Amino acid sequence: MKRFLFFSVCLFVSLAASGQSPVVVASTTAVPLAAEETYSITITVRNIRNDKGVIRFKFYDDSTPFPHDTGFLRTVVPKTEMKGDSITVTYHGFTSKNMGIALQDDENNDMKLDMGWFLPKEGHAFSDYYHATMLRKPVYEDFDFLLTGNKSVEMRMRYY
Repeated sequence: MKRFLFFSVCLFVSLAASGQSPVVVASTTAVPLAAEETYSITITVRNIRNDKGVIRFKFYDDSTPFPHDTGFLRTVVPKTEMKGDSITVTYHGFTSKNMGIALQDDENNDMKLDMGWFLPKEGHAFSDYYHATMLRKPVYEDFDFLLTGNKSVEMRMRYY
């Protein structure tokens, strides 16, 4: 392609220099871009201990992996949506990619994770992963998944 372009420019310049009028023929065939398919994620959060505050979701991908401050998407769901000790929400419009979801049960709606001496006072959960150990913090690879179609995710709350 570069050689063709270089040759075309040289021909145009040499014709113009010789006094002949160059003829430029342009072809503009539009190549339609394939619309990228999008998918839905239905999230069910289980074992929420009370109906105070909100649930704060953060969506992560390989370019903004956990524990990135904002992830690539943040959403807030009021606990008034609860049925029993669970909430189910569906989000649409995700393209196929590697991603993960984390959440915080922000019981006092102060937009931060309240901490005790060493452990969080408020609950947290991860996509299809229950962080059962206190020996290490969770990492992105614990709860990431490849989205290739509509997906259902279960998130079980963890409180200390």
